[in-house]
Amino acid sequence: MTPGINCPIFGIKQKVYDMAAKGQITLPMNLRAKYGIEPGDKIFGEMTDIGYVIKRPKKGLLDYAGFIKVDKFDPQAEDDAIKEGAVARFLGE
Repeated sequence: MTPGINCPIFGIKQKVYDMAAKGQITLPMNLRAKYGIEPGDKIFGEMTDIGYVIKRPKKGLLDYAGFIKVDKFDPQAEDDAIKEGAVARFLGE
């Protein structure tokens, strides 16, 4: 790691990191721990008015796949529940 720039007068705390041959930059462990970034997590960078900012993408529905455990899936029971809900909405129940 290359030395950083620290200027307490202006509140600047920057570090300069070396890029690996494959274009990879390692996020320091304290930042990964602070923001809960773990191996395999998705992050992206975006250029803003204040500079390049690293963000997490917003989660989509597929990111939650597998969170709800079902012992046995019954497609007929699901169809019946959907029909019952539709009938109840139609009748204003």
